[in-house]
Amino acid sequence: MAWNIIMPKLGMTMKEGRVVEWLVKEGEKVKKGQIILQIESDKIQFEVEAPESGIIGKIFILPSEDSLPVGQVLAILLSDGETYSPESLFSPTSETALGMSEDATETTVALSREITSEPSGAERLKASPVARKLAQEKGVDLAGVKGTGPGGRITREDVENFLLNQPSTQVQEQVRIPAKEAIKEKVAEPAGSVSLGTVIPLSRHRKIIAQRLTTSYSTVPHIYLFSEIESTELKATRSYLFPLIKAETGHDLSYNDILMKLVAASIVQFPLFNASLEGDNIRVWDDINIGLAVATDDGLIVPVLKAVQKKSLREIVPERAGLVERALSRKLAFSDVEAGTFTISNLGMYGVDYFTAIINPPQTGILTVGKMMDKPCVVNGQLTVRSVMQLGIAADHRVVDGAVAASFLQDLKMKLEKLPHSLI
Repeated sequence: MAWNIIMPKLGMTMKEGRVVEWLVKEGEKVKKGQIILQIESDKIQFEVEAPESGIIGKIFILPSEDSLPVGQVLAILLSDGETYSPESLFSPTSETALGMSEDATETTVALSREITSEPSGAERLKASPVARKLAQEKGVDLAGVKGTGPGGRITREDVENFLLNQPSTQVQEQVRIPAKEAIKEKVAEPAGSVSLGTVIPLSRHRKIIAQRLTTSYSTVPHIYLFSEIESTELKATRSYLFPLIKAETGHDLSYNDILMKLVAASIVQFPLFNASLEGDNIRVWDDINIGLAVATDDGLIVPVLKAVQKKSLREIVPERAGLVERALSRKLAFSDVEAGTFTISNLGMYGVDYFTAIINPPQTGILTVGKMMDKPCVVNGQLTVRSVMQLGIAADHRVVDGAVAASFLQDLKMKLEKLPHSLI
Protein backbone atom coordinates (compact mmCIF):
# COMPACT_ATOMS: atom_id res chain seq x y z
CA MET A 1 0.00 0.00 0.00
CA ALA A 2 1.21 3.52 -0.75
CA TRP A 3 0.38 6.86 0.83
CA ASN A 4 0.82 10.21 -0.86
CA ILE A 5 2.48 12.83 1.34
CA ILE A 6 0.72 16.00 0.25
CA MET A 7 0.78 19.73 0.89
CA PRO A 8 -1.76 19.77 3.74
CA LYS A 9 -4.59 22.24 4.26
CA LEU A 10 -4.34 23.23 7.91
CA GLY A 11 -6.85 26.06 7.93
CA MET A 12 -9.79 27.45 6.03
CA THR A 13 -7.71 30.24 4.50
CA MET A 14 -4.65 28.22 3.51
CA LYS A 15 -4.32 27.82 -0.27
CA GLU A 16 -0.62 27.09 -0.77
CA GLY A 17 2.65 26.42 1.00
CA ARG A 18 6.27 25.61 0.34
CA VAL A 19 8.68 22.88 1.40
CA VAL A 20 11.27 24.26 3.82
CA GLU A 21 13.20 21.13 4.77
CA TRP A 22 12.98 17.37 4.47
CA LEU A 23 14.01 15.62 7.69
CA VAL A 24 14.19 12.20 6.02
CA LYS A 25 15.77 10.77 2.88
CA GLU A 26 14.52 8.48 0.14
CA GLY A 27 14.68 4.87 1.28
CA GLU A 28 14.60 5.81 4.95
CA LYS A 29 12.28 3.95 7.31
CA VAL A 30 9.88 6.11 9.30
CA LYS A 31 7.38 5.49 12.07
CA LYS A 32 3.81 6.71 12.24
CA GLY A 33 3.76 10.18 13.79
CA GLN A 34 7.44 10.85 13.06
CA ILE A 35 8.14 14.37 11.80
CA ILE A 36 9.33 14.04 8.22
CA LEU A 37 9.34 17.58 6.81
CA GLN A 38 8.78 21.24 7.54
CA ILE A 39 6.25 23.26 5.55
CA GLU A 40 5.74 27.02 5.47
CA SER A 41 2.46 28.74 4.68
CA ASP A 42 2.07 32.47 4.17
CA LYS A 43 1.87 32.84 7.95
CA ILE A 44 3.86 30.19 9.81
CA GLN A 45 6.09 27.14 9.60
CA PHE A 46 4.76 23.80 10.72
CA GLU A 47 5.81 20.17 10.84
CA VAL A 48 4.28 17.29 8.90
CA GLU A 49 4.15 13.81 10.41
CA ALA A 50 4.23 10.44 8.68
CA PRO A 51 0.63 9.17 8.39
CA GLU A 52 1.78 5.55 8.73
CA SER A 53 4.95 3.55 9.33
CA GLY A 54 6.83 2.65 6.17
CA ILE A 55 9.61 3.69 3.81
CA ILE A 56 10.03 7.00 1.99
CA GLY A 57 9.78 5.70 -1.56
CA LYS A 58 10.23 8.92 -3.51
CA ILE A 59 10.57 12.63 -2.78
CA PHE A 60 9.16 14.71 -5.63
CA ILE A 61 9.51 18.27 -4.31
CA LEU A 62 12.78 19.61 -2.92
CA PRO A 63 13.00 22.64 -0.61
CA SER A 64 12.64 25.90 -2.52
CA GLU A 65 11.06 29.35 -2.42
CA ASP A 66 8.30 28.18 -4.79
CA SER A 67 4.76 27.93 -3.43
CA LEU A 68 2.70 24.83 -4.16
CA PRO A 69 -1.08 24.41 -4.01
CA VAL A 70 -2.75 22.55 -1.18
CA GLY A 71 -3.09 18.90 -2.18
CA GLN A 72 0.14 18.81 -4.23
CA VAL A 73 1.94 15.46 -3.87
CA LEU A 74 5.31 16.02 -2.19
CA ALA A 75 6.47 12.43 -1.68
CA ILE A 76 5.24 8.86 -1.55
CA LEU A 77 5.35 6.60 1.50
CA LEU A 78 5.51 2.83 0.90
CA SER A 79 4.78 -0.17 3.07
CA ASP A 80 7.76 -2.23 4.21
CA GLY A 81 9.01 -4.43 1.40
CA GLU A 82 7.25 -2.43 -1.31
CA THR A 83 9.26 -0.74 -4.06
CA TYR A 84 8.51 2.54 -5.77
CA SER A 85 7.03 2.70 -9.25
CA PRO A 86 5.53 5.73 -11.03
CA GLU A 87 2.16 3.98 -10.91
CA SER A 88 2.21 4.15 -7.10
CA LEU A 89 1.53 7.86 -7.20
CA PHE A 90 -1.54 7.55 -9.38
CA SER A 91 -2.85 4.22 -8.12
CA PRO A 92 -6.55 4.46 -7.26
CA THR A 93 -5.87 2.24 -4.24
CA SER A 94 -3.18 4.50 -2.82
CA GLU A 95 -4.22 6.55 0.17
CA THR A 96 -3.38 10.16 0.90
CA ALA A 97 -1.80 11.50 4.03
CA LEU A 98 -3.48 13.68 6.61
CA GLY A 99 -6.99 12.46 5.93
CA MET A 100 -7.49 13.75 2.40
CA SER A 101 -10.62 12.45 0.72
CA GLU A 102 -10.80 10.40 -2.46
CA ASP A 103 -11.95 13.50 -4.36
CA ALA A 104 -8.96 15.41 -3.04
CA THR A 105 -6.70 12.58 -4.20
CA GLU A 106 -8.02 12.93 -7.74
CA THR A 107 -7.39 16.69 -7.61
CA THR A 108 -3.88 16.07 -6.32
CA VAL A 109 -3.16 13.63 -9.14
CA ALA A 110 -4.34 16.16 -11.70
CA LEU A 111 -2.10 18.84 -10.22
CA SER A 112 0.89 16.51 -10.25
CA ARG A 113 0.36 15.63 -13.88
CA GLU A 114 0.07 19.28 -14.83
CA ILE A 115 3.48 20.22 -13.48
CA THR A 116 5.43 17.19 -14.69
CA SER A 117 6.01 18.80 -18.06
CA GLU A 118 6.49 22.43 -18.96
CA PRO A 119 7.24 24.18 -22.25
CA SER A 120 10.89 24.54 -23.18
CA GLY A 121 11.45 26.37 -26.42
CA ALA A 122 9.11 25.14 -29.12
CA GLU A 123 8.58 21.74 -27.49
CA ARG A 124 7.50 20.44 -24.13
CA LEU A 125 10.24 18.53 -22.33
CA LYS A 126 9.00 15.80 -20.02
CA ALA A 127 10.78 16.14 -16.69
CA SER A 128 9.91 15.65 -13.06
CA PRO A 129 9.74 18.74 -10.81
CA VAL A 130 12.76 17.42 -8.88
CA ALA A 131 14.75 17.03 -12.10
CA ARG A 132 13.85 20.56 -13.18
CA LYS A 133 14.87 21.95 -9.82
CA LEU A 134 18.22 20.13 -9.84
CA ALA A 135 18.89 21.20 -13.42
CA GLN A 136 18.19 24.81 -12.53
CA GLU A 137 20.54 24.65 -9.54
CA LYS A 138 23.36 23.05 -11.55
CA GLY A 139 22.92 25.12 -14.70
CA VAL A 140 21.96 22.14 -16.87
CA ASP A 141 20.01 22.53 -20.11
CA LEU A 142 17.43 19.73 -20.01
CA ALA A 143 17.37 19.66 -23.81
CA GLY A 144 20.72 17.86 -23.65
CA VAL A 145 19.63 15.27 -21.08
CA LYS A 146 18.27 11.89 -22.17
CA GLY A 147 15.26 10.79 -20.14
CA THR A 148 15.02 7.19 -18.97
CA GLY A 149 11.68 7.48 -17.21
CA PRO A 150 8.28 6.45 -18.59
CA GLY A 151 7.74 7.97 -22.02
CA GLY A 152 11.24 9.45 -22.01
CA ARG A 153 10.57 11.53 -18.90
CA ILE A 154 13.71 13.06 -17.38
CA THR A 155 14.27 12.02 -13.78
CA ARG A 156 16.60 13.31 -11.10
CA GLU A 157 18.90 10.34 -11.74
CA ASP A 158 19.14 11.35 -15.40
CA VAL A 159 20.33 14.84 -14.43
CA GLU A 160 22.81 13.41 -11.92
CA ASN A 161 24.22 10.99 -14.51
CA PHE A 162 24.51 13.85 -17.00
CA LEU A 163 26.54 15.85 -14.47
CA LEU A 164 28.84 12.90 -13.73
CA ASN A 165 29.68 12.54 -17.41
CA GLN A 166 30.56 16.21 -17.92
CA PRO A 167 34.03 17.76 -17.49
CA SER A 168 34.22 19.79 -14.28
CA THR A 169 34.81 22.98 -16.28
CA GLN A 170 31.72 22.49 -18.41
CA VAL A 171 29.09 22.64 -15.68
CA GLN A 172 29.46 25.22 -12.95
CA GLU A 173 27.64 24.65 -9.69
CA GLN A 174 25.78 27.60 -8.30
CA VAL A 175 26.41 28.45 -4.66
CA ARG A 176 23.11 28.59 -2.78
CA ILE A 177 22.95 30.96 0.20
CA PRO A 178 20.39 30.05 2.89
CA ALA A 179 17.31 32.25 2.61
CA LYS A 180 17.47 32.89 6.35
CA GLU A 181 20.68 34.86 5.90
CA ALA A 182 20.62 38.34 4.43
CA ILE A 183 21.77 38.12 0.82
CA LYS A 184 23.67 41.21 -0.22
CA GLU A 185 24.62 41.95 -3.78
CA LYS A 186 26.99 44.80 -4.50
CA VAL A 187 25.81 46.88 -7.44
CA ALA A 188 28.45 47.52 -10.10
CA GLU A 189 29.51 51.15 -10.10
CA PRO A 190 30.77 53.04 -13.15
CA ALA A 191 34.07 54.86 -12.59
CA GLY A 192 33.56 58.21 -10.89
CA SER A 193 29.87 57.59 -10.15
CA VAL A 194 28.03 57.99 -6.87
CA SER A 195 27.65 54.76 -4.86
CA LEU A 196 24.39 52.95 -5.58
CA GLY A 197 24.34 51.18 -2.24
CA THR A 198 23.63 47.55 -1.42
CA VAL A 199 20.73 45.42 -2.68
CA ILE A 200 19.07 43.15 -0.11
CA PRO A 201 16.46 40.81 -1.65
CA LEU A 202 13.17 40.51 0.20
CA SER A 203 12.64 37.29 2.12
CA ARG A 204 9.53 35.30 1.29
CA HIS A 205 7.91 36.37 4.55
CA ARG A 206 8.70 40.04 3.87
CA LYS A 207 7.28 39.75 0.34
CA ILE A 208 4.00 38.44 1.77
CA ILE A 209 3.87 41.25 4.34
CA ALA A 210 4.57 43.83 1.63
CA GLN A 211 1.88 42.44 -0.66
CA ARG A 212 -0.77 42.30 2.08
CA LEU A 213 -0.06 45.75 3.44
CA THR A 214 -0.09 47.25 -0.04
CA THR A 215 -3.41 45.57 -0.83
CA SER A 216 -4.97 46.73 2.44
CA TYR A 217 -3.72 50.30 2.19
CA SER A 218 -4.81 50.67 -1.44
CA THR A 219 -8.23 48.99 -1.17
CA VAL A 220 -9.44 49.73 2.38
CA PRO A 221 -10.37 53.38 3.14
CA HIS A 222 -8.85 53.92 6.60
CA ILE A 223 -9.99 56.46 9.16
CA TYR A 224 -7.79 57.21 12.19
CA LEU A 225 -8.90 58.51 15.58
CA PHE A 226 -6.84 59.08 18.73
CA SER A 227 -7.62 59.64 22.38
CA GLU A 228 -5.50 60.30 25.45
CA ILE A 229 -6.21 57.85 28.26
CA GLU A 230 -5.39 58.43 31.90
CA SER A 231 -3.55 55.24 32.82
CA THR A 232 -3.06 55.76 36.57
CA GLU A 233 -5.84 53.31 37.44
CA LEU A 234 -4.59 50.82 34.85
CA LYS A 235 -1.09 50.78 36.38
CA ALA A 236 -2.46 50.45 39.91
CA THR A 237 -4.81 47.61 38.95
CA ARG A 238 -2.04 45.67 37.20
CA SER A 239 0.25 46.09 40.21
CA TYR A 240 -2.50 44.77 42.50
CA LEU A 241 -3.45 41.80 40.31
CA PHE A 242 0.07 40.86 39.20
CA PRO A 243 1.02 38.67 42.20
CA LEU A 244 -2.45 37.09 42.34
CA ILE A 245 -2.42 36.12 38.64
CA LYS A 246 1.19 34.96 38.91
CA ALA A 247 0.35 32.68 41.82
CA GLU A 248 -2.68 31.18 40.04
CA THR A 249 -1.35 30.82 36.49
CA GLY A 250 2.43 30.92 36.77
CA HIS A 251 2.50 33.71 34.16
CA ASP A 252 3.04 37.46 34.34
CA LEU A 253 0.04 39.72 33.86
CA SER A 254 0.73 42.17 31.02
CA TYR A 255 -1.04 45.37 30.02
CA ASN A 256 -1.99 43.61 26.78
CA ASP A 257 -3.98 41.04 28.77
CA ILE A 258 -6.09 43.77 30.38
CA LEU A 259 -6.42 45.57 27.05
CA MET A 260 -7.69 42.44 25.28
CA LYS A 261 -10.30 41.84 27.95
CA LEU A 262 -11.58 45.42 27.86
CA VAL A 263 -11.40 45.71 24.06
CA ALA A 264 -13.57 42.59 23.76
CA ALA A 265 -16.09 44.15 26.16
CA SER A 266 -16.24 47.31 24.03
CA ILE A 267 -16.58 45.32 20.81
CA VAL A 268 -19.63 43.56 22.29
CA GLN A 269 -21.26 47.00 22.39
CA PHE A 270 -19.93 47.99 18.94
CA PRO A 271 -20.13 44.75 16.90
CA LEU A 272 -19.14 46.40 13.59
CA PHE A 273 -15.57 46.16 14.88
CA ASN A 274 -16.04 42.39 14.83
CA ALA A 275 -17.21 42.19 11.24
CA SER A 276 -16.02 41.69 7.66
CA LEU A 277 -17.19 43.23 4.40
CA GLU A 278 -18.29 40.52 1.95
CA GLY A 279 -19.38 42.04 -1.34
CA ASP A 280 -22.56 44.00 -0.64
CA ASN A 281 -22.98 42.44 2.81
CA ILE A 282 -21.44 42.85 6.25
CA ARG A 283 -20.83 39.65 8.19
CA VAL A 284 -20.73 40.10 11.97
CA TRP A 285 -18.82 37.28 13.65
CA ASP A 286 -20.08 35.50 16.76
CA ASP A 287 -16.76 35.20 18.59
CA ILE A 288 -14.32 38.04 19.19
CA ASN A 289 -10.93 36.68 18.16
CA ILE A 290 -8.23 39.23 18.95
CA GLY A 291 -4.85 39.14 17.25
CA LEU A 292 -1.82 40.52 19.09
CA ALA A 293 1.00 41.79 16.88
CA VAL A 294 4.33 40.18 17.89
CA ALA A 295 7.70 41.23 16.48
CA THR A 296 10.00 38.28 15.72
CA ASP A 297 13.40 37.91 14.06
CA ASP A 298 11.59 36.86 10.87
CA GLY A 299 9.14 39.75 10.86
CA LEU A 300 5.72 40.51 12.28
CA ILE A 301 3.35 37.68 13.21
CA VAL A 302 -0.13 38.01 14.70
CA PRO A 303 -1.23 35.06 16.87
CA VAL A 304 -4.93 35.06 17.70
CA LEU A 305 -6.64 34.59 21.04
CA LYS A 306 -10.06 33.05 20.36
CA ALA A 307 -13.44 33.97 21.90
CA VAL A 308 -11.97 36.59 24.22
CA GLN A 309 -15.43 37.82 25.22
CA LYS A 310 -16.03 34.47 26.96
CA LYS A 311 -12.75 34.38 28.90
CA SER A 312 -11.74 35.70 32.29
CA LEU A 313 -8.47 37.52 32.79
CA ARG A 314 -7.09 34.40 34.48
CA GLU A 315 -7.80 32.45 31.30
CA ILE A 316 -6.45 35.12 28.96
CA VAL A 317 -3.04 35.45 30.65
CA PRO A 318 -1.72 31.88 30.13
CA GLU A 319 -3.20 31.65 26.63
CA ARG A 320 -1.59 34.92 25.57
CA ALA A 321 1.72 33.90 27.13
CA GLY A 322 1.66 30.58 25.27
CA LEU A 323 0.87 32.23 21.94
CA VAL A 324 3.69 34.77 22.30
CA GLU A 325 6.16 32.08 23.36
CA ARG A 326 5.26 29.91 20.36
CA ALA A 327 5.48 32.92 18.05
CA LEU A 328 8.99 33.80 19.21
CA SER A 329 10.15 30.17 18.95
CA ARG A 330 8.45 29.66 15.55
CA LYS A 331 6.24 26.88 16.89
CA LEU A 332 2.82 28.35 16.14
CA ALA A 333 0.18 26.03 14.74
CA PHE A 334 -1.95 27.22 11.84
CA SER A 335 -4.92 27.40 14.20
CA ASP A 336 -2.96 29.92 16.29
CA VAL A 337 -2.92 32.54 13.52
CA GLU A 338 -6.23 32.13 11.69
CA ALA A 339 -9.74 33.52 12.18
CA GLY A 340 -8.73 36.82 13.76
CA THR A 341 -11.49 39.44 13.82
CA PHE A 342 -9.66 42.39 15.45
CA THR A 343 -6.02 43.30 16.12
CA ILE A 344 -4.08 45.12 18.85
CA SER A 345 -0.64 46.59 18.12
CA ASN A 346 1.30 47.87 21.14
CA LEU A 347 4.52 49.82 20.55
CA GLY A 348 4.57 51.46 23.97
CA MET A 349 7.51 49.31 25.08
CA TYR A 350 9.54 50.89 22.27
CA GLY A 351 8.96 54.41 23.60
CA VAL A 352 6.48 55.36 20.85
CA ASP A 353 3.99 58.07 21.83
CA TYR A 354 1.36 57.22 19.21
CA PHE A 355 1.21 55.78 15.69
CA THR A 356 -1.08 54.65 12.90
CA ALA A 357 -1.42 51.06 11.71
CA ILE A 358 -2.78 49.31 8.64
CA ILE A 359 -5.87 47.13 9.01
CA ASN A 360 -5.46 43.40 8.46
CA PRO A 361 -8.26 42.46 5.98
CA PRO A 362 -10.92 41.20 6.23
CA GLN A 363 -10.95 42.78 9.70
CA THR A 364 -12.49 46.22 10.14
CA GLY A 365 -10.29 47.65 12.87
CA ILE A 366 -6.94 47.72 14.63
CA LEU A 367 -6.12 49.37 17.97
CA THR A 368 -2.75 51.09 18.46
CA VAL A 369 -1.24 51.55 21.92
CA GLY A 370 1.46 54.09 22.79
CA LYS A 371 3.76 54.39 25.80
CA MET A 372 2.68 55.47 29.27
CA MET A 373 4.16 58.76 30.44
CA ASP A 374 3.78 61.18 33.32
CA LYS A 375 2.14 64.43 32.29
CA PRO A 376 1.00 67.56 34.14
CA CYS A 377 -2.81 67.61 34.29
CA VAL A 378 -5.43 69.86 35.83
CA VAL A 379 -7.80 67.85 38.05
CA ASN A 380 -10.57 69.66 39.97
CA GLY A 381 -8.80 72.96 39.37
CA GLN A 382 -5.51 71.66 40.76
CA LEU A 383 -2.32 71.02 38.83
CA THR A 384 -1.12 67.46 39.31
CA VAL A 385 0.93 64.79 37.54
CA ARG A 386 -0.89 61.81 36.06
CA SER A 387 0.13 58.80 33.97
CA VAL A 388 -1.34 58.98 30.47
CA MET A 389 -1.16 57.03 27.20
CA GLN A 390 -2.38 57.47 23.64
CA LEU A 391 -4.77 54.98 22.05
CA GLY A 392 -5.59 55.04 18.36
CA ILE A 393 -8.16 53.22 16.27
CA ALA A 394 -7.95 52.58 12.55
CA ALA A 395 -11.31 51.59 11.06
CA ASP A 396 -12.55 50.45 7.66
CA HIS A 397 -14.69 53.43 6.66
CA ARG A 398 -16.80 51.25 4.36
CA VAL A 399 -18.16 49.47 7.43
CA VAL A 400 -17.57 51.81 10.36
CA ASP A 401 -18.63 55.47 10.41
CA GLY A 402 -16.50 58.05 12.18
CA ALA A 403 -19.08 58.55 14.93
CA VAL A 404 -19.17 54.81 15.65
CA ALA A 405 -15.36 54.65 15.79
CA ALA A 406 -15.30 57.65 18.14
CA SER A 407 -17.94 56.09 20.40
CA PHE A 408 -15.99 52.82 20.51
CA LEU A 409 -12.80 54.65 21.48
CA GLN A 410 -14.56 56.65 24.19
CA ASP A 411 -16.19 53.52 25.60
CA LEU A 412 -12.79 51.84 25.80
CA LYS A 413 -11.34 54.99 27.42
CA MET A 414 -14.04 54.91 30.08
CA LYS A 415 -13.41 51.23 30.83
CA LEU A 416 -9.65 51.74 31.11
CA GLU A 417 -10.00 54.75 33.40
CA LYS A 418 -12.69 53.18 35.60
CA LEU A 419 -11.66 49.52 35.29
CA PRO A 420 -14.88 47.80 36.41
CA HIS A 421 -13.86 44.81 38.50
CA SER A 422 -16.63 42.72 36.97
CA LEU A 423 -14.61 42.71 33.75
CA ILE A 424 -11.41 41.61 35.46
